[in-house]
Amino acid sequence: MKRLTAIAVLALVTAAPDSVPAADTVEQRFRWLAGCWAGTKGTTSFQEQWTVASPDLMLGMSFTTKQPDGGRSANKPQKPTEFEFLRIESKAGVPTYMAQPQGVPPTPFALSERDSTADTAMFVNMAHDFPKRVAYKKVDATSLLASIDAGPKGSLRIEFPMKRAACPGAGGN
Repeated sequence: MKRLTAIAVLALVTAAPDSVPAADTVEQRFRWLAGCWAGTKGTTSFQEQWTVASPDLMLGMSFTTKQPDGGRSANKPQKPTEFEFLRIESKAGVPTYMAQPQGVPPTPFALSERDSTADTAMFVNMAHDFPKRVAYKKVDATSLLASIDAGPKGSLRIEFPMKRAACPGAGGN
């Protein structure tokens, strides 16, 4: 009987997934992403804003601005260079990141449970040209690292370190 119990325990331990079990809803799984985030790299600034629209839908948007003249004119306002509509929704039971840069039709990236944890989300679409993967990592309560890359065999990776920020228009009138 001891041998049977040991085998059963061993089977349960080896069958347990390395990542955190999936939450029931998109909201439960990605609530840590909700809010406003901002970061800079050189003369480029980027912001993302995420909100829970329903238990199985989070809506987001991002935009990038750049200092004109490469930053030589510090008193000139930054110019918008890119924008993107985003959402995370449940598709056939799988959380899916839908990206619409510049408003083009959406491109789906399915959550890779194997490459995700409670504080990290890796979305994958290996058929897409670039990026093939979109990732978010909660560094701590006020820091987030987003990244895009060319896949596990690709060498191109772009990181977007961000901090919690005031949401645009939150100043009120």
